[in-house]
Amino acid sequence: MNMANPVVETYSLLAEKYDDELNLQSCWGRAADRILSSLLIEDNDQVVLDVGCGTGRALSQLASRSRPNIQFIGVEPAENMRKCALRRIGNCLNISILDACFEEIPLESQSVDYLFSIFAFHWVTNLRASVQEIRRVLKPNGHMDLFFIGRNNGQEFIRKTSPIFLKYMGPARFLESARIRTQLTREEALRLFSGIFDPRHVSAVESHDTYYDSLEGHWGWWVRIEGHFVSMAPETRKACDREVRGALSDLSTEEGIPYTIHCLHLTIRPGAKLQH
Repeated sequence: MNMANPVVETYSLLAEKYDDELNLQSCWGRAADRILSSLLIEDNDQVVLDVGCGTGRALSQLASRSRPNIQFIGVEPAENMRKCALRRIGNCLNISILDACFEEIPLESQSVDYLFSIFAFHWVTNLRASVQEIRRVLKPNGHMDLFFIGRNNGQEFIRKTSPIFLKYMGPARFLESARIRTQLTREEALRLFSGIFDPRHVSAVESHDTYYDSLEGHWGWWVRIEGHFVSMAPETRKACDREVRGALSDLSTEEGIPYTIHCLHLTIRPGAKLQH
């Protein structure tokens, strides 16, 4: 299947099952919930933007605990994700969902008070253009919380599975799949945003949180979320999956199989000089 953007197409295909219990209880679901609980809308915020809003889960929860006069906007490029988000928000007049992405946000310049994004920025195809768009739509005193995956994400899985994927995919396809996701260090992310925003207002914090789960618990999100990396014939895929499952089982401990999420948290806070 030829895909203009394989990531967008993959997320659109899995949209109907994206919010099932298997995914919500996975390391990614738990990490996203922790992030969502930390988000804070300020008293003067009137327009809140979620870029890469997916099925609208974070957007609707944030709206439900906020003032009713705030306008919430979700941006999502995957068609079926948007459909799920629209069903979720129902008749909420202060929430809207738009077909767009980081690289091109269909909003007026300096129109957003607060921009947030949870685990989406690492899929951008043009880093500088995306940060420039964020800069364009934020008001001069606007603030931002951007959470995305860092370069050292999932090292336990990568060390175990990379030789297997290399074997079944070959060097060219293996390298191509690795490039699908932007993999920044904290320092690279800080330089990127500080080159476009006032460096005094930019902060970058990284975390490495390890989540334990069973093989089946991890496999549920691994197959669906990471599955677009492996475009191979069905029989070859079965053989590859068997080896991958065996490799991941080798990681098992008394607590379960570990997966460490390397999260970068980029913030824009014009009201104060933040320490880098």
